[in-house]
Amino acid sequence: MQNLNIYGKTRALHDGDEYLHSDDDDASSNDPSINTRDGPELRTYPRAWLVLFALILLRAAAALFQFTFSVVPNQTSQFYSIDLTVVNWLATIQTLVYIIFSFFTGWIYERFGVKKSLILAGLLCVTGSLLRFISSKIKSVVLLFVGQAIGSGALPVSLNIMTKFAATWFTERWRATAGMLVASNYGAIMSMFMVPAITTLPEQLPMTLLIITIISGAFLVPTLFTPSKPPEPPSLIDDEVRPSLRHGIKLLAKNFNFWLLFIVHGINIGLSIGFGAVFAEVIAPYGYTAEQAGRLNAFGFFSGIVGSTVSGLVLDKTKQHTLFLKMFAPMILLCDVGFIFIIRTNAYAAIQFVLVMDQFFLSFMVPVVIELGSETSYPVAEGTSSSILWQGGQLFGFVIINCMDQTREADGEPPNNMRNALVVQAGLSGVLCFCAFLFRGKMMRTKAIAHKREEQKEKAEEEFMRMCPTERQPLFSDAKEHDIADKNYEAEGITVRIRE
Repeated sequence: MQNLNIYGKTRALHDGDEYLHSDDDDASSNDPSINTRDGPELRTYPRAWLVLFALILLRAAAALFQFTFSVVPNQTSQFYSIDLTVVNWLATIQTLVYIIFSFFTGWIYERFGVKKSLILAGLLCVTGSLLRFISSKIKSVVLLFVGQAIGSGALPVSLNIMTKFAATWFTERWRATAGMLVASNYGAIMSMFMVPAITTLPEQLPMTLLIITIISGAFLVPTLFTPSKPPEPPSLIDDEVRPSLRHGIKLLAKNFNFWLLFIVHGINIGLSIGFGAVFAEVIAPYGYTAEQAGRLNAFGFFSGIVGSTVSGLVLDKTKQHTLFLKMFAPMILLCDVGFIFIIRTNAYAAIQFVLVMDQFFLSFMVPVVIELGSETSYPVAEGTSSSILWQGGQLFGFVIINCMDQTREADGEPPNNMRNALVVQAGLSGVLCFCAFLFRGKMMRTKAIAHKREEQKEKAEEEFMRMCPTERQPLFSDAKEHDIADKNYEAEGITVRIRE
């Protein structure tokens, strides 16, 4: 005897109508990892969260590598006998490597897949960290920069993959949450507290570099043992053939709404990078110490993590990406205008409040824009669209840092104030807000999934009708007249249950 199974559910008839029932319907409805809507059963496997944890570790190692010298610039300068300008170039070279490397990350993801791409990111980080440690033993600035350049390649490979990774392992229900966890900069928090604590003196820098090398190696190990992909795809369109990298870029070039998102994300990330880099210099002329600036930046980092966390959960729950884009863009503008007026002497609490709100809104926007980029650019591969968006963010950040640095008023009141940098920041936020309101992109990926689900449903309906002979149908339709309930009838080997 053969039971007809449609999407894993038993076929039944109710008063002549079609009725679907499954013994595990109630259980699956309570499991958020299972998609119980019409269509094949899609699930987020428990192992997906383990793979996500391995990626978060890689991201933390890459961020710890990234901020090693920026949190202890004076110790670095004294140890290598270089001035602070050269130390700043250690951070600048990371931005340049990110921009250049992002041209290739989309191809890397499509060519080698998620797991091998993550292993590559880990190996780059370990290699760069090891070279930096060796440079500290022989006091070689050249080797230091070589290690910094190689290790910086881990940043774009491990971050640009967020949408590709989420689409590979997670259903629609958890996709934004997974992307949010990848984007959250937990390594920056580690570096902010750990590196200064163990590097109080210049001669302690080699030990710090050794510890970071060990951490990078340890954080790579879990990725080596993770599976390449889930047993079954989490999406109906996961196995569809996507355009090649070259053709995908051509499609993006004609996509006006994608480039609006490019500007929004570029300014959003650029302001986070730029303002964060000069924040201490912005408030110093008003009597605030480096220690106070550090505490304010720490509050900003924590607020940003909260913002991105809330964003992922809310987006997965509501799917209102465009609404949040247009709702939070004005909030960023409002905060940046507020900075112009509240950065004054004896305004620590006000600065802290506006900074916390600003970082919350900026970070909230990251999953919104990245997910919208994948949606509005479909069928272009997620890795391609994400790489271009993140590349734009780094490019904007590089330009914004240099522009803000040129606004310092040496003879102003107070001396060396950077009030014009705040005006530039507010102006860019206005452009961000304008582009957000111009956006009219559609959720093309979501529509493609819904269309695929309907196709599968119709195909299953046709298969059922083909397998059920027409001459047996009157028996089913007359079931109520004969007061037949919960009895099984066989039709060509198919069990059909009739219910009142």
